[in-house]
Amino acid sequence: MIARVITLFAHGSFFGIGSVVAASLVPQNKRASAIALMFTGLALANVLGVPLGTFIRQMLGWRAASWAVAGAGVLAAIALFVLVPDRHDSGPLSLRDEVGVLAQPHVWLALLMTELGFGGVFVVFTYITPILEQVSGFAPRSITLLLVLFGVGLAIGNAVGGKLADRGGRRALAAIFTALVAIMAVFSHSMHSPIPAMATLFIWGIAAFATIAALQTRVLSKASNAPDLASTLNVGAFNIGNALGAWLGGLVIAGCHPLDSLPWVAALVSLGVTVVAMRLDARDASAQTAHTTTSASQD
Repeated sequence: MIARVITLFAHGSFFGIGSVVAASLVPQNKRASAIALMFTGLALANVLGVPLGTFIRQMLGWRAASWAVAGAGVLAAIALFVLVPDRHDSGPLSLRDEVGVLAQPHVWLALLMTELGFGGVFVVFTYITPILEQVSGFAPRSITLLLVLFGVGLAIGNAVGGKLADRGGRRALAAIFTALVAIMAVFSHSMHSPIPAMATLFIWGIAAFATIAALQTRVLSKASNAPDLASTLNVGAFNIGNALGAWLGGLVIAGCHPLDSLPWVAALVSLGVTVVAMRLDARDASAQTAHTTTSASQD
């Protein structure tokens, strides 16, 4: 348990700073795709790492699985040291510069969008096993394969989301969350039959992870002068969203509502994020137009 807590201390820092480094290695119009590529490792861990860890545990015991994880961490550290170039910028920022970014309301709004956006996913995903077993009628031994199918969707969605974010920014976010609203509405009905439930689960995986690169890129753009802390906090916001989504779903179940009501709650959360993203898009577009008009008048 102590080892797990220590590992979690590094989680936010690794993905947060990793996002900044990935974005710094490519041109401006490919930043989201670079961030998505880095997060593909997280998606592949669900597809490959979880089944592999289970296999090692079954064959050699749980200690062997823990040693395998530790060995993978050593290999990853060596690979990062050898292959990732140093960042040659203006030098390290002070803690005051990093914390100063948090005085910007746009940064907090971006963090809130991440919490709510991914929180909607975990309203349902936290309870996906009882949904698939009790509502869809799958046998318990089938759940692992279904989660692998969901993981494949995550990997695809991660790549697609990066491409969309490079092209659209806030418009991409609005489109992705609109898709999540529609998928959750469909899932509230399709979960009652095995084949439609499988298809919806796969498509949902694509849409769920398509949000990652767009949300992370948005925070980086709002904290561009000191991005490390803000990017790390955004990874924390993903995890807070996971907890809030699970808590909200638990409240629904504790209120004696059926499991097929959870997707509607998730849809409402995603709808709220969509409205916020669209309003920000319209406001920023108006501000940009006003700035352009003012500059032209001064010329």
